[in-house]
Amino acid sequence: MKLLSRFVFAASFSLVSLLAINACKKPTDDINLIVNTSTLSKAPTLLQFVNANPTSNTAIPASFAVTISGANAALVQVDGGGTNFTATNGILPLSLTKSANPSIANPLTYHIYVNVPGFMPVSKTIVVTSNAASAPVIPLVEYASPANGTATVVQQSTVSAGTSSAVSINTSANTSTTEASNVSIPSGTQLLDANGSLINSSQLKSSVVFFGTGNTSSYNALPGGLNPSNAIGPNGQALPAGTSFVTAGLLSINMVAGSTAVKGFSKPVTLTMEINSNLVNPQTKQQVAAGDAIPIWSLNEQTGQWKYETTANVIRKGNKLAVTFPITHLSSWSADWYGASCSSTLTVNMHTAQQLNGDFLVSLTTANEQPVSSAAVSQLKEGVQAVLSDIPADAGDLKVVVYARNGNSLTKLGETPTFGACGKGSVEVTLATQPTVNYIKTMVNVVAKCSNQQVVAYPSTWLVLKNTTTGESTNVYMTDGVATTNLVDGNSYSITTTYAGKTYNSSAFKLDKSAVVAIPAVNGLSGTTRYDAVSNTVVVDATFVLTDCK
Repeated sequence: MKLLSRFVFAASFSLVSLLAINACKKPTDDINLIVNTSTLSKAPTLLQFVNANPTSNTAIPASFAVTISGANAALVQVDGGGTNFTATNGILPLSLTKSANPSIANPLTYHIYVNVPGFMPVSKTIVVTSNAASAPVIPLVEYASPANGTATVVQQSTVSAGTSSAVSINTSANTSTTEASNVSIPSGTQLLDANGSLINSSQLKSSVVFFGTGNTSSYNALPGGLNPSNAIGPNGQALPAGTSFVTAGLLSINMVAGSTAVKGFSKPVTLTMEINSNLVNPQTKQQVAAGDAIPIWSLNEQTGQWKYETTANVIRKGNKLAVTFPITHLSSWSADWYGASCSSTLTVNMHTAQQLNGDFLVSLTTANEQPVSSAAVSQLKEGVQAVLSDIPADAGDLKVVVYARNGNSLTKLGETPTFGACGKGSVEVTLATQPTVNYIKTMVNVVAKCSNQQVVAYPSTWLVLKNTTTGESTNVYMTDGVATTNLVDGNSYSITTTYAGKTYNSSAFKLDKSAVVAIPAVNGLSGTTRYDAVSNTVVVDATFVLTDCK
């Protein structure tokens, strides 16, 4: 669909009426067709791809493709229309088409897959239950500088015509991961492609990431997440909605022979993952011990489907605990207990003496702070509530933790003691006082003008307001060209928006009540600011130009 074509169709009745009245006249050149776009999409979702290690100096590539698949993929579009699923500067604004009707009783799902050079492939399933805006953060694990709680290895091996000699690939314990892992390929193993054919190559490149437990950064970056929406259980049947995992560890393994992805082996390859001895087994409610049984699952990253493969018993490995099991195909492999959810929800009442604006995460976690249910909020103040669902029925005592989130960096603001979550109904959490920030109400008005037609659109899409003073960002959804938020008075900001598959952004400007400030364009978005003393609001008037509105 060409840019804005459906907007013109949506306004066709008014336009036809105008032409009928003036059938013998040339339309006046200064008449614009004005289009509001909010009725053309539902459930706006801003995908934010970040480096899973917030201290890494490696930037996310400026542009990369995102694959959208799954049951309701046909309903997914970029804001402004179309299916150019390309993330720009780490963001991709999506929405559902106007025919979609998501609800709790009728959730709509689609799957995201990206494979960025230098980073582990990432897989995430989006479940939409309402038309509310959301902004999920998707961490990408860098092989050269991995996130806390993970360990990586990239290893080159020589093979003979696609047949491997004995190869051992190890990740080591480090300051944030107390466990190690091993991939053991036996001698004489043939490397197979997706069709099961031998890959005739002399080189094998193996990229492995081990995800330990007990670290929030590791949990946030875990492939596939901990709330599977389409998992296949031990009996070959789909697990019920609301199933959750409690993980004992995960291995992401990607191999390339020559230039062909390895997908299988002619002989079983053995995986070994050490287990954190402080981990609580949700079935026994005790610390994990030798002899405990843990289900083993594989993840198809491109479809997001988990599949039960076998059950492994925990063994003693020196002074460590571990699980070991054979595999014959490649994917992510995880040792996860699983269980159904109880029917109740949990209301989290937050108490604080101040108002905070930003990106916050309210999580129901295990005692080891492994999240089992989470909700994002953009403002914290006295009486703010978050409602958590899909509460696991048999994960033991849980607790609520509230975090401030900046990319994949989480700062704990408050937590509760552990409690039995099913049937609890509600819980109170008091937040620690944070440094005072002087916010000011800010209204952003945006107009999209066409360069080749007299069409003016008031776009409904996401704005990313980056505080260039602190480096933090505020994401706000704009409806029919208007967005309101609270920004830090006196700090400098830049504006970025992606519309119909193209990104527009401004240079940095100061949020200043004392003067009118010009906003120069960097990539097509410009404007001015002004201060309205009556409402104590800084008003930003911005414009970007659509080059082709046919």
